Amino acid sequence: MRREAIGIIRQFEGYGFYERMMDKIQEIETIETGDIIQRTLYHVKKAGIDKVVLLPVNMKENEMVKNWQKEAPNVFIPFYNPPEKEDNEVDIKEVIEKAIKEDHYKGFKIMLSFREKKLNDEILYPTLEIAEKYKVPILMHSGYPPPGTKKSVLTYSNPVVIDEFINSFPKANIIIAHMGFPWTDVAIALATQYPNVFLDISNMAYMMPKHLEELLLQAKEIIGTRKILFGSDGSLPEMIEIAVNYFNNAEFLTQQDLENIMGKNAQKLLRI
Repeated sequence: MRREAIGIIRQFEGYGFYERMMDKIQEIETIETGDIIQRTLYHVKKAGIDKVVLLPVNMKENEMVKNWQKEAPNVFIPFYNPPEKEDNEVDIKEVIEKAIKEDHYKGFKIMLSFREKKLNDEILYPTLEIAEKYKVPILMHSGYPPPGTKKSVLTYSNPVVIDEFINSFPKANIIIAHMGFPWTDVAIALATQYPNVFLDISNMAYMMPKHLEELLLQAKEIIGTRKILFGSDGSLPEMIEIAVNYFNNAEFLTQQDLENIMGKNAQKLLRI
């Protein structure tokens, strides 16, 4: 089963992070099962994680994350990908309000840059309004896409455009994914200026571990660690452990820093 799973990331062979990640995956004990949910839960427990936010990358995956939540409602927290394309037959505000109020999604995952839209596109405004109303966070993809992505995602991924609308939605908590890399200075500056802007570091622990240390220390120097959120963003369940192990060995952070990044900050944002 591990051999089949590793095939998922073999497309990255030749990249600098590939060999490093493969070596670490081979070191991690797993279970032989075709049930990806149970295998994920195994590694979540092994890594000492209590809660996992599930992030859909398109509307088709919204139902998938809810199905995962049904398997382990005390562990999985579902986010919702709202409509990100114009459709005159759809009342976007009505759709997303139902997702939060009736279907009990706990936040939004925004993938506008993959739709060739910048993060200040007006189609996002209903989502921002609902996020304020129900006090749920919005995680925005920003920065670089996965290697080999066919779309020109970087053209639309600079988080600087958040500056154009954030004052209009002062109570909408926005999380900039991947610390906005390669625009990390911009992301940190936004988190410095606005109390409702946060940074996540998903996939950086295995993509660029040494650079992540530099970025975390830079962010800590300016904003501290109360606005930084842990994330794994792994293609395989084993990658959850790789990301957690990185912080288990992060001697450059204090115990309080680690508690903030690994749970307390998310706990406050999700109100759990």
